[in-house]
Amino acid sequence: MDNIKNLKWDFGNPHILKFTVKESDIDILGHVNNKVYLNWCELVSWDHSGKLGITPDTYKKHQCACVVIKSENNFLGSLFTGDEIAISTWIVKTDKKLRLSRYFQIINILKNQNVFTSNVEYACVSLINFKPKRMPDIFRNSYKVTCDV
Repeated sequence: MDNIKNLKWDFGNPHILKFTVKESDIDILGHVNNKVYLNWCELVSWDHSGKLGITPDTYKKHQCACVVIKSENNFLGSLFTGDEIAISTWIVKTDKKLRLSRYFQIINILKNQNVFTSNVEYACVSLINFKPKRMPDIFRNSYKVTCDV
């Protein structure tokens, strides 16, 4: 599939990165290890945050960060060496003031098959004492909801 935006995404307006499965991604069972999916989620999350103006330097400047507090992962298929995948993320609506939520989806490009989804909740914490902290305006203004899960 030439245009990864035309894959079967669960929502519109995806923020997408593309990867090719490497031999080092494979576990003893011969398919992608579960932790690799989480690494890909982290990479697309940081790429998306950077496009929104939030970087590790922003965290340091404001002495706070968004940290994972809950993750629900759904493994829906297997990936193998050489498979090309597209992973997307969206900011999703949450009613909790200290929290940010993301939805992730991974699609096998050749098969246009959904192989993974994840809902992740983040809380804002102080980098000084690691206690919950209200999100600074720059976080609230940058992390705008892009879909309603």
